[in-house]
Amino acid sequence: MNTKSVVFAITAMFSAFHCAGQSNVVYYGANSNALDVVFVDTKLSPKTKSDIVADLRVCLSEWGKAGTLDLGGYEDVAGYLYIGTSCPHYPEDIDFPRNIVSNGTSGIALQIPKDLSDAYKKAFAFAAANAFVEFVSSPNFLTLPPKNLPDYLLDSSRTTTQVIADAQGIISDLRLQTFYPPSVLSFFNSEIGPAKKNLFVGIPCSAPLSYSDRKSWGGFHAIWHKGKWKFIFWEEK
Repeated sequence: MNTKSVVFAITAMFSAFHCAGQSNVVYYGANSNALDVVFVDTKLSPKTKSDIVADLRVCLSEWGKAGTLDLGGYEDVAGYLYIGTSCPHYPEDIDFPRNIVSNGTSGIALQIPKDLSDAYKKAFAFAAANAFVEFVSSPNFLTLPPKNLPDYLLDSSRTTTQVIADAQGIISDLRLQTFYPPSVLSFFNSEIGPAKKNLFVGIPCSAPLSYSDRKSWGGFHAIWHKGKWKFIFWEEK
């Protein structure tokens, strides 16, 4: 993917979300229940609020189907959104919001704390300045010919020839996962990798549990390397 494609992908991603509607509403649960969103930071612009809500929808689109509301008898809040605060779309040090508060306009709403909206503002600025792209591992990725796999995988323990030779096994392992669009908060810099400073993105994924109808959630890391995203397996020497 070249730089022009990166810019186009970002533009298309946000355009798609905004065309779906400008209201600050997210959807959770198996039946995609609507839930208003309110922000602690009252100084946020309408566009920033809209962009944050668009990203929250990305996070909830699959992971959020397990979400439920508990609205019983709390003193400080109206209730909680129960999915878990450790979101597969977010880095480990950022929690997904769960507080439900009273909203004078329509009853209840998911409250976005200021530290989370601040993190989003930084992420939006970083993405806009560097033309980042939402990287999604589509079903087509898993049907690549072995010779093309090195274009999508950076492995410090294998040469290009070895990656091609091992492609069938690598692709079979990846087929066990379902990949989802990442949050803009999942972009980060790391010293791990071939350069002194490397751009990474965490890609959420899930796999069905053998003992229930629920999913096990996790994530893969991808690196921006030589003008394209690649899954990375990197061992420091």
